[in-house]
Amino acid sequence: MTVYKSTFLSCDFDFDVSGKNYGSARLDYSDDLGVSRVFPIPIATISNGSGPTILLTAGNHGNEDEGQLILRRLIHELDPTDVCGRIIILPALNYPAVRSNRRTSPLDNGNLNRSFPGDPENGPTPAIARFVVDQLLPLADAGIDFHSGGRAAKYVTTSFLCTCSDPEIYRKSFDLAEAFSAPYLYVVDGTKSKTGFDPVAHDRQVPFISNELGGGGVDREAVQIGYRGVQNVLKFLEIVSGSEEMNDDRKDTIYLDAVNTGDVLYAPYEGIFEARVELGERVEAGQTAGALYSLDEVARAPKVLKFANSGVVCIKAVSARVVHGSRLFMTAESVTAEEILGLSEV
Repeated sequence: MTVYKSTFLSCDFDFDVSGKNYGSARLDYSDDLGVSRVFPIPIATISNGSGPTILLTAGNHGNEDEGQLILRRLIHELDPTDVCGRIIILPALNYPAVRSNRRTSPLDNGNLNRSFPGDPENGPTPAIARFVVDQLLPLADAGIDFHSGGRAAKYVTTSFLCTCSDPEIYRKSFDLAEAFSAPYLYVVDGTKSKTGFDPVAHDRQVPFISNELGGGGVDREAVQIGYRGVQNVLKFLEIVSGSEEMNDDRKDTIYLDAVNTGDVLYAPYEGIFEARVELGERVEAGQTAGALYSLDEVARAPKVLKFANSGVVCIKAVSARVVHGSRLFMTAESVTAEEILGLSEV
């Protein structure tokens, strides 16, 4: 057993014991509700035999529920006798944010997915990130972090892949995404996200993907795809037996290149936005995205907003109420798998 301790976080969970085991890491922080208050970050392991280890996390952003549901279901439905290897599951990684149903931590307003590689001495959110880097990633042969659009946005159901400078790690991460078999595979420039979970995992030589599973309220179809997806990856890594793919009814994956073709449409002022395209729709440059009505100036004519570039609508704002700078849509062009693999040295 390895005992981990930093200024804010301690853990004496035994990651090496066989079977199904439950415990927690303890985040210790004083706030207005208590002195030296303990926030238990739940941990479960399902372990048997000598196969590879996969790290599965959700609740990185606390108000994204789909992944939390998927991993909690997996904990209870997967039997250790079906496992050859080890599955480490943290379904509420940023527990203070999960507990308060917020994207960021109520303790320090920290966005965990912008806090890597972390700092054990600089507050609760950086301390969680450092625990992941120092304690969990060294145990992992692969990893998946589960996300969704939360309350603000809805995503096409997609695996999310960050480019990296190591072609071997990038290819292995791509293979994880292929095994996950989401309808879309969305690729971003990992070199511009150095404080994110995925790029830090890649830097530690761990093949790693995340995903975006719906949003705007729990998406039942996205949860089903996500649960099948993690089962597919467990089979791909031979942590569980069975060669058949659980997502047999899926269509061919659509590959989205947000490195070279990603585009965002923002609201130019506060108002009520009438969207005129749907998530997953292909749009052309100059096509109308919607009309923005001023919230206060009812006599002001609506502003027609248009897409600057063509592509697939992969992210859409949930609410019609927007403020200056609100992200209304994100688009990216569909490309081939070979073109996605060619992004490894971006």
